[in-house]
Amino acid sequence: MILVPALRRASVAAILFLGAGAAQASVAFHVTVTTERVNQPGVKTSLPAHTTQESDVVLGEHYLSVRDGKALAVLDFATRRRYVIDTAASTYDTYSLFDVAGFRRIEIAHRQGMAGALKAGGLQAHVTPPVYEEQALSLPAARRRNALVPHILDGAVLWSLDEQPLLRLGIAGSPVSNDDATAFAQYLRYTWGGHPLVLKMLADGKRIPAAFTLHYEEVGGKVARHFRISAMTAGAPATYTLAAYRPRPLGADAPPLESVLAQAASLPPPGPQVHPALRAEAEKLFAEEKPFEAFLTMLEDHFSTGALVEKLSPEQRQAMQECQPIHDLTRGLLAKDKEGIAAALAGVQELRKQMGADQAVLALFEGNLRAKLGQWPQATALYLQVLQAKPQMAAVYQDLGDALLAQFDAPNAWRSWDAGRAMAPSLRQFRKVNDRERGLLNDYPAFFADAKAGQPSTSRPASKTNTVGSTNLP
Repeated sequence: MILVPALRRASVAAILFLGAGAAQASVAFHVTVTTERVNQPGVKTSLPAHTTQESDVVLGEHYLSVRDGKALAVLDFATRRRYVIDTAASTYDTYSLFDVAGFRRIEIAHRQGMAGALKAGGLQAHVTPPVYEEQALSLPAARRRNALVPHILDGAVLWSLDEQPLLRLGIAGSPVSNDDATAFAQYLRYTWGGHPLVLKMLADGKRIPAAFTLHYEEVGGKVARHFRISAMTAGAPATYTLAAYRPRPLGADAPPLESVLAQAASLPPPGPQVHPALRAEAEKLFAEEKPFEAFLTMLEDHFSTGALVEKLSPEQRQAMQECQPIHDLTRGLLAKDKEGIAAALAGVQELRKQMGADQAVLALFEGNLRAKLGQWPQATALYLQVLQAKPQMAAVYQDLGDALLAQFDAPNAWRSWDAGRAMAPSLRQFRKVNDRERGLLNDYPAFFADAKAGQPSTSRPASKTNTVGSTNLP
């Protein structure tokens, strides 16, 4: 597009909101992203200096999809789910939208910690400016008072923050509705990032730009991503269906984590017979004068069904009060200092030798103590051992999810939490993840914004029978 001199002298607002009066329904477009990387002298990296990626994007009602070769991702904002589809195999995996914002929250805190360590070590020159961490993760690193500053170029506007260039925005583009502009910003947020202020500006701009560049800075150098939007089509499919696909089957050589989570997704909630059966087993153990074993069985009942230990006879209460292993175990689990936790771990390990390594509750407690010591891989292995033997022990999915998130595996952390909540949604152990999700919704509402939430959801999760309606899925 050739700019006339008068347009080159136009105000920033006129350039940004050019053609804002027009509106379109759902849209589709092709995007070419060219990444250019310039490393600092002496930096060695396997990342190429120049790459190009082609994608097809659909901004539908309550969802958006991104197709890159044989991979297709669908983000459903009505159900807060995302689907990763292998079009060649006709299979898909399903995840929670919460895992994206959840991961980025801990990642930005991690990067701030690294920056602090570099500063303390006198390596200030290697610290990435905070605005570029925000650009990469689309999250605010801290309370920000400054605004984006524009600089008019020939045919574009360069937007900077704290004197750091973030966005070069061309004036050419296609006018769209408020909803589609918001959905376009969501596409960037989930795929390539973008500073929160940049994304808000694009969402408010009522257009999809034909060309723009996002600037980033990393520890090893600078990165520029050049976007070109083409083949813009109005009236894209408003709905989607997964009817042509099936959940990805579990491979014979699947690792334990994948096996446990795949099995959990298909398990029904514990039936009404589970609590009576476990309580009957506890009664039998009390009768055999095995109060410690009865105690562990009642804990298994609680972790599986949420049932509380109640209606103990006076004899049973006395037997538990006189059982030293119960006192030692409960006292150890309450330890907070490192030495106390280590001692409790040794005690639980000794109990497992006596009771058998397959005693599920003691294996769970060893995992919890290892987690307190930051031994996350070992804790994860123990939680998986428990769930392989007791897949309906719902509370363990909470602990497994915590361990996975501590190892930056947010997608599987939410898969684990979702599995446990599906089995026993009222279990008190899941209050923590429920609070975590409420916090993400409150702190980062843009990640969950459904541009068309005022309309009934037309999104359809997997179905082999309901295939009525248009679909963009191949």
